[in-house]
Amino acid sequence: MNTVANKMEDSNVYTLITGGSHGIGLAMVHECARLGDNLLIVALDEVELYQIGEEIAEKYGVRTDCLGIDLTEPQAPETVFEWCQTEGYVVNRLINNAGFGRSGLFHKIDVRQYIPMMRLNNEVLVKLNYYFLPSMLELPAAQILNMSSIEANMPNPYKAVYTGTKNFVYAFTLALREELKATNVTVSVLCPGPTLTNEDGLKRVKAQGWKAKVLLLMPDEVAKPAIEGMRRGEHVIVPGWRNGLLNRIMYLLPTKPKMAIMEKLFRKYKDEGAS
Repeated sequence: MNTVANKMEDSNVYTLITGGSHGIGLAMVHECARLGDNLLIVALDEVELYQIGEEIAEKYGVRTDCLGIDLTEPQAPETVFEWCQTEGYVVNRLINNAGFGRSGLFHKIDVRQYIPMMRLNNEVLVKLNYYFLPSMLELPAAQILNMSSIEANMPNPYKAVYTGTKNFVYAFTLALREELKATNVTVSVLCPGPTLTNEDGLKRVKAQGWKAKVLLLMPDEVAKPAIEGMRRGEHVIVPGWRNGLLNRIMYLLPTKPKMAIMEKLFRKYKDEGAS
């Protein structure tokens, strides 16, 4: 018996978004709600999270629920999955957006800052894919969207660990997509370029000058093509035509000149993480 499909009603089918209280995640919350999705918003346990849940429900007329949790805690992915199981939520769209990065010389940043980054950007994402996939395979149709970066194909000096985590997400997602190509689940990878999401991002944009401003997008300019692409089942989603063009050019460049270009472009980050 198809137990998950038998439980499905419009009222208990949800899109789950991690990191949904700020930046691109919040913009995707709005875009999904605009399209009529019920939403499960997972983010840090802050008052703002629950206010967002209430505002989204009222504005768009959808059902929302929020889970305040630090996803870098060791058992957090299991807690998210168990919460959905306990509440009877059927997740037909999983958006793994949560993540963060650091810039600076690799050896000048405390290694203890890398551990939660790798956990959140990679381990949490893999676990959520793993836990939710079996039930998603029982649904008529389901989608997974994993957050990578345009830097997945551009190893970035002075952001070595961050770009490494995003390269992992890119490779993992495309490999998983191929495994599932004969099923009802499509898996897409989102590779945004520079996006203005917070004060720290603004400082980075100012440091890079015109180069970053040419490519810069606002969160809603990333969210709309991301959600549209996920729903269409696209494999790689790069919002913004300039970012898409840059991504193709850098992919085709030989490694040695590409890395020399990357070092020159991002040299301003060299001393950012020094302690």
